[in-house]
Amino acid sequence: MSQQPDDTERLTSLLQALRGPEPPAEFLTGARRRYLDAIEMRDRRQVLVGLGAALVGLAVVAILLGPTALLASLAQVAADLARWTTGVGIVLALVPLPIWASAALGSIAAVLSLVFVARARSLGLVK
Repeated sequence: MSQQPDDTERLTSLLQALRGPEPPAEFLTGARRRYLDAIEMRDRRQVLVGLGAALVGLAVVAILLGPTALLASLAQVAADLARWTTGVGIVLALVPLPIWASAALGSIAAVLSLVFVARARSLGLVK
């Protein structure tokens, strides 16, 4: 069996068979520079398209989940409020009224004593 050379080898041999002047060095360096610039531009464009797609996806997620997150936080606040209200109701139901009255009177007395001490100090500083 005979083996046929692949296409790149054939193309290379055909190009070498062409008679023509060698391109100048400036042309080769300019072509290389233009080629590298084109590759860099293509990569930059791909990065910008990817970044744009990511930002659009993030915006879509924020738009779709924004109201859901707000409703979830409002539901959490309502659940916490209901839990606290239930806890206060249970404590009020379990503790007898005389204890609540004595605690309230003690708190009022403490606040009044602090007010009187602060007033006496302010009057003492004025004199």
